[in-house]
Amino acid sequence: MRQKGATAIPRLHKADLHLLAVFMTVAESGGFAAAQVTLNVSQSTISRQIGDLERRLGMRLCQRGRVGFRLTDKGQAVYEACQHLSTALESFRTTVGALRGELIGDLSIGVIDNWATESCYPLAEVLRAFRAKARFVHIQFHTMAPDEIEHAVLDNRVNLGIGVFHRHRPGLLYEALYDDPVELYCGSGHPLFDRDPGELDREDLDAADLVHRAYLSERQVAPLTAELRSTTSAWQIEGIAFLILSGWHLGYLPVSYAERWVMAGRMRMVLPGTFCLNTKIELVIRRGAPLTLVTQTFADILREKTRSLNRERVNGDVR
Repeated sequence: MRQKGATAIPRLHKADLHLLAVFMTVAESGGFAAAQVTLNVSQSTISRQIGDLERRLGMRLCQRGRVGFRLTDKGQAVYEACQHLSTALESFRTTVGALRGELIGDLSIGVIDNWATESCYPLAEVLRAFRAKARFVHIQFHTMAPDEIEHAVLDNRVNLGIGVFHRHRPGLLYEALYDDPVELYCGSGHPLFDRDPGELDREDLDAADLVHRAYLSERQVAPLTAELRSTTSAWQIEGIAFLILSGWHLGYLPVSYAERWVMAGRMRMVLPGTFCLNTKIELVIRRGAPLTLVTQTFADILREKTRSLNRERVNGDVR
């Protein structure tokens, strides 16, 4: 029985869905001002729309003013409910499209910054096969650091992620796709660049300056170099490459990613094989989240292509 004085939760109409979408954008942007660019409306309009939504729902969703912006506890709960609603609406859309023999809807992918350019396995092959089956799906492609990918999948900002994840988080499912060897490199102009590998010893390395990978624990992942001095850090592979190319720093890079500079004589491995790490490229999805047909189709193609790559590697067919 409804309590005396309680008001019924309003039925959702098209206008309500728009207000909820505005609220999600504001929450994800961290405030009204930051949401202006995405929504392409004035801050006063956003404020009015959030006020309309609060009146419709009968609760305060966020605090705003001189103290800054933050969601209330109820606002956080409504935001999480909005995420579930958004997923359900997208699932409905793709299901109806499937009944008509079509793949329609949205696909949001978070990918580490160097994966698409690896010579051994370009992401373009996966996208080409997916697009052949899903001509009308809107693809959102995000290049992120590994921890950003995990947060985006957990927050439902991307449907799936692809990357190197050294510490698995609760709430996420990880699936190994293939191994990607990583080696230690120096750049042209570095004191170790022209030294014969047989001449190098530990003292040479102790004098070097290692690029710290800010997205992982060097001590856990690469204990052999964990004690090296480090005056730089980078959140993405590209940043590590820039610092190595400066000629001042050592750093770890995927072998396939560094190949272009090795061939050009601008990088070389430091003691090849000594510091080799076999990192895993993994697919990550949110635990317990039902996949839409669009997301499932992309994941299946990704698995098929990486299985083919692994077979080629076993047979020695990868160039």
